[in-house]
Amino acid sequence: MFGVTKGMVGIAASSSEGLSTGQTRSTARATTLGILAALAGLMFGLDTGVVAGALPFIATDFHAGDVLQGWIVSSMMAGAAVGSLFAGRISVRFGRTGAMLGAAILFLIGTLLCALAPGAAIMIVGRIFLGLAVGVAAFAAPLYISEITVESVRGAMISFYQLMVSLGIFLAFVSDSLLASGGHWRWMLGIMAVPASFFLVIVLILPHSPRWLMMRGETEHARRVLQSLRSDEEVAEAELVDIQSRLQKSSDAGIGLFKSNPNFRRTVFLGMLLQIMQQLSGINALLYYAPRVFQAAHFGTNAAIWATTLVGLTNMGR
Repeated sequence: MFGVTKGMVGIAASSSEGLSTGQTRSTARATTLGILAALAGLMFGLDTGVVAGALPFIATDFHAGDVLQGWIVSSMMAGAAVGSLFAGRISVRFGRTGAMLGAAILFLIGTLLCALAPGAAIMIVGRIFLGLAVGVAAFAAPLYISEITVESVRGAMISFYQLMVSLGIFLAFVSDSLLASGGHWRWMLGIMAVPASFFLVIVLILPHSPRWLMMRGETEHARRVLQSLRSDEEVAEAELVDIQSRLQKSSDAGIGLFKSNPNFRRTVFLGMLLQIMQQLSGINALLYYAPRVFQAAHFGTNAAIWATTLVGLTNMGR
């Protein structure tokens, strides 16, 4: 999943001539909205990292063996795989903000189910909800950011989304470390309801992306949104015309583009290769099971969780 967000940087960012100073100032609101949308990445990272510190205490309370612990951890990835399969259709049907709103609700429901779970079965269901949220948000948020920001900052903004994922993992590890001394795993999981609620409120104020509105034929609405994001009306109108032109070439998109454009095929295969290499590196397994790795190296439980925080810090800084 981390490879997906990194790969989208190259897809969403495109080369362009530098904007004038006035045009650059006109994108301030779009940049702010992009930063707010990137909080989806923070939620992604928080829910990815939090289980690492909580798992030793969950295993003790639920008498969970290695296999059951594996189900608790992997259920979120299974949910994310399913969520990513439907994320595109959801984003088209309900808009990018609609998809993120659904993800925010799933984040909140999943968090509460995990924190209040009386047993492993409910914990797994909660983790599946979180995975569904991750799968949808990881698609919708970078897409939304790419559609509301100008080309000159698009790549940087989507990279910021990826940074928020890493920041979320690190903050989850810090939170786990602070609560580890009392074994408060329910608080470790439950405290994630705070950023989930904040993200839910934020999504409610995000406008629909101009491109999605144009896809629905709502040209005037798209024009108003673009004018609010680009204070220069000429820039907004030119971008509106460009979106219209690109949408009219939809026959070249999808499978047709894959068949006809060797550069597009090369990009897709490169993205697949990067994902495979990333998974084979074992970084995801380390993020989920780092405390157990350190415990095997004769660290105490609390020390192992604090050492995991250093792993998160290194991951964020790389």
